[in-house]
Amino acid sequence: MKYNRLTAAVAIAAAALPLSAHATNGMNMEGYGPIATGMGGASMAYDNGSAAMANNPATLGLMREGESRLDLAVGGLGPDVDATWGPMTAGSDGDAYYMPAGGWVTRQGNLSYGVGVFAQGGMGTEYAANTFLGAMTGQDARSELGVGRLIAPLAFNVNDRLTIGGSLDLVWGGLDLKMPMPVLDQGGNPSAGTFADFMAGFGGQQVLGRATVTPGLGAQLQGAVGAGYDTVAINFSGGGDFQQATKGYGWGGKLGFTYRVNPQVTVGGTYHLKTSMEDWTGNGVMVLYDVDGPNPTQTVPGQITIRDFQWPATIAAGIAVTPNDRLLLAADVKVLQWSDVMDNFNLTFTTNGEAADITMFQNWDDQTVLSLGGAYRVTDAFTVRAGVNIADNPIPDQFVNPLFPAIIEEHYTLGFGYAFSDASEVNFSLTHAPEVAVTNTNTGIRITHSQTNWQFMYSYRF
Repeated sequence: MKYNRLTAAVAIAAAALPLSAHATNGMNMEGYGPIATGMGGASMAYDNGSAAMANNPATLGLMREGESRLDLAVGGLGPDVDATWGPMTAGSDGDAYYMPAGGWVTRQGNLSYGVGVFAQGGMGTEYAANTFLGAMTGQDARSELGVGRLIAPLAFNVNDRLTIGGSLDLVWGGLDLKMPMPVLDQGGNPSAGTFADFMAGFGGQQVLGRATVTPGLGAQLQGAVGAGYDTVAINFSGGGDFQQATKGYGWGGKLGFTYRVNPQVTVGGTYHLKTSMEDWTGNGVMVLYDVDGPNPTQTVPGQITIRDFQWPATIAAGIAVTPNDRLLLAADVKVLQWSDVMDNFNLTFTTNGEAADITMFQNWDDQTVLSLGGAYRVTDAFTVRAGVNIADNPIPDQFVNPLFPAIIEEHYTLGFGYAFSDASEVNFSLTHAPEVAVTNTNTGIRITHSQTNWQFMYSYRF
């Protein structure tokens, strides 16, 4: 009964938590839980607590038999993003995001199970109205995408060497977007980066994407351009951090294993299934601006649909080596299959029976991530950790967007753990991702992005 009540309490609390996280390995976090993150994100083949359900659920079988633990965590992400176009630079004010996480797990005999909630990942920026990105409308330009999971893991110790595991994940996601675009460039042409370039009917070459509109809405846009309106914006924003205007739900899952080669060496691997989420929907507006002219702003309310946004399948394998009872060394290789889910970003705006279907080309590459880390138990109570997380930027230069700058590559990580007793401990990790700079070869906008992130967790064993 104690376990049932605790499971229900964690599940109810988890379901109520709005989660968001921001770009690290593409949109994926560089690590889940401060134990793994302190070691560069490596987590496939050793006990890293309830974060196993976000990493490799089979590692739950490495817990001590009869042990239960409750982990409560919070993380902070500090992205530093700038966009430069010619002499103008816009700095993103979205520089501090916070995310709760938690989980309860137990091992009873050969079975380990639990429940928990984790922020999966995302990305976001906020550019003020007085920047060149906001000046097109006199309002801010922003994005905030977040994906979270409520996870129920299960692991089974087949024998004293092999453990298999899996999880069923309730996945939810949401997006805010305030995206202004000039209708035509300063020379009156449908160049890349203008809304007209998305539409063949405006003479666009569809360099960055394509758009089709129904006749009534198309006529309204044509008339607005003829009347001197120079900017169009698609706006849907929830009015605050973690309150995205569009939302959707679905399912995911994981399979994994660990195998103890000998007392010093364990290997492990996992497969995270591609998610199956419904379309994200919410209310929004299409706004037409005549920034320097006499025409009043036109606001067209409607419904936004983000079509077929999914989290990618992931394949990972790793090894953990314990040369002695104080030192742990770990290495993982992970492949995030972004190319299967980030070929295009698809949005539909619907109003009074009229619609605009907008596709922004993405063409992301699959991303291979190498995680290397180590932990050293200085005393029975105090452990230090360090690691590195190495990956390539998955976004082609010609399609990178200042609202979605998921271009981070290397991360350098530190961490520690301190046990107050056999029952109570804290763990902390600090990650720094050096600045990466990318210039969109179609628009000439240069984006720089660095990050400093942290995670803190309190654990109680019983």
